This record gives sequence, structure tokens and C-alpha cells, in this order.
Amino acid sequence: MASYKVLKSVAHNFGASFVSVMNYVGNDYAMCHLIRRAKLTGSRQLSVNLRTRGAGPIELLSPHLVQSIESYCKDFGRLVTTGGAAMDMIDAAELQVKIAIGRTVGAPSKSLHGRVTATVRILDDRGKEHVGRVTEAYECAPLR
Repeated sequence: MASYKVLKSVAHNFGASFVSVMNYVGNDYAMCHLIRRAKLTGSRQLSVNLRTRGAGPIELLSPHLVQSIESYCKDFGRLVTTGGAAMDMIDAAELQVKIAIGRTVGAPSKSLHGRVTATVRILDDRGKEHVGRVTEAYECAPLR
């Protein structure tokens, strides 16, 4: 029997994995790609619909970040089902990543500091929301 109780854990684990150092794509951590784009564009929040794979705003979507989002969205269903729930129990699922840009340290600009907070909201078919929130700090190579 499928369990609604696991959806909060799914939300937390998905967000934790997305903003972790395990999310490495191209030549860097996905969150470093995101932090650099946020510094460059001024946009400070990424939104991803985990069911439709829609993401934005467009100015944050570097090719490497798009690749990461696609990969994670593909795995979302597996995470739900291995946790003991079913995809048909979920009406909506969204990931929001807020980016806080820190200082750039060193001369000339050796590292860019940033903090990312992932919030995953899963709305089940009963109307109950399951939320997971995780914050990670990064030290990234600067814009080139």
C-alpha cells in the first residue's frame, strides 16, 4: 500500500540532493553554475516544475543547469516510488532555489561565495502540502 507519510522525506531528500556537491555537471557543481548566472543576471530564484520539467527564469538556465534539471526531474518519479508512494498521489511538485550571493574573495577574484536554499513542495491528491527545505553554502570559481 502506498504511503503519503514518505512525501515529506521525498521533498527533503530531493532538495538536499539537488543542492549538494553530488550534483556535478559539465566541469563544476550545478550550484556554482547557478550562482555565477545569478551574479551575472541579477536573478535570485530558480523555479522548477518537477512533473513537467518546466524551469525559469530563462536567464538562469545555462546549458549545464538545464542538463542537471532534466536529470533530476527524470529521477523524481523513481525517488517517489522507491520511497513507498506513487506518482498518481501527487497533484503538483515544485522546486524553488533561492540564491544569496556572497563576496568575491582574492585578487583578482579567486572565489565567489554563495548560499542556495532549496524548497521542495509536493501537493498530494488530498490537498496536503509536504515541504522540504535545505540550505548549502558554496565557494565557486568566479565568472570568466
